[in-house]
Amino acid sequence: MQWKMRGRMWRRGLLAALLLVLQAAAQAQAQGQARKEALEFDTVTKGKPARYAAELFLPPAGKADQAPLAAMVIHHGSGGVSNTREYAYARAFIAEGLAAIVIDSFTPRGVTSTVQDQSAVTGLEFLADAMGVLRAAVAHPGLDAKRIGIVGFSKGGTSALYAALEKQAVRFAPKGERYALHVPFYPGCTNLYHDVTPTGAPVLVLMGAADTYVGSEACLELSGRMRAAGAPVETKIYPDAKHGFDAGPAYSIATGQNFSRCFWVEQADGGWIERTSGIATHGPGGKPIAGAGAKAMAGCVTLGVSGGVNAQAKAQSLQDLLGFVRATFRLN
Repeated sequence: MQWKMRGRMWRRGLLAALLLVLQAAAQAQAQGQARKEALEFDTVTKGKPARYAAELFLPPAGKADQAPLAAMVIHHGSGGVSNTREYAYARAFIAEGLAAIVIDSFTPRGVTSTVQDQSAVTGLEFLADAMGVLRAAVAHPGLDAKRIGIVGFSKGGTSALYAALEKQAVRFAPKGERYALHVPFYPGCTNLYHDVTPTGAPVLVLMGAADTYVGSEACLELSGRMRAAGAPVETKIYPDAKHGFDAGPAYSIATGQNFSRCFWVEQADGGWIERTSGIATHGPGGKPIAGAGAKAMAGCVTLGVSGGVNAQAKAQSLQDLLGFVRATFRLN
């Protein structure tokens, strides 16, 4: 009888210990995973108001700085959101104790890619999304409104860069919400604005020397003009690095639209001239000239895009990105 009681007590003790182990394991697993929320934001689609949701990832309990948290918005390129790029950067930011916000500008609009047709989701819609997410992030009680940055890739890199221009930012954030830092990866800088008055936030533009998709000429020109206007802009070009040097396998798409030879230059009177073709596409005040846009594109847009990862540039650019974020946000 005594032996049976001791056996039952032993089994109960073992069961209790096992439950404690399982609970501890579950807690450890929960602490090792980011918390996820939907962050709704207002934007525009085809000129009409729209409301979508970005993914907000918060660091696991025990790893985050005391709230409110600094955050990085992540904006994808023409291929859409991927685990090897956008979510990979989200994980890197979370490991730093930052919140990460991933924008998907395609899925809510029923688009999967803009490689073959960049007008399927326009650059203006990308910028509207980027600024809409910023407005929503600034209003989030768990995020530090003064420490929200943006990193973007290719098409998303363009929105990350143009959001640093005051005249572009104010279009979608008239109440004064502004990003605290901007990191465009291999952006397209086809629109060379006349007014490049900066918001004042620091900018780090990362490009590849072997990028034949968007090139680097226009971005270097725009960055130089922004610096002349007082913007704290730094540019870095990685040797032998192609478009998309930080993620993904090598690719070549013969039918992809290539704008690397296009340079739309805004004039002092608000008109626009495409430099390669020499065609004026808009008159004074930005009024479109009938048929001119199509003619200009026929003279500068080519077909054929390619790119792929460069291990050295990938590693260095991540180091450069995180170092820039740490310094700007003054992270420990």
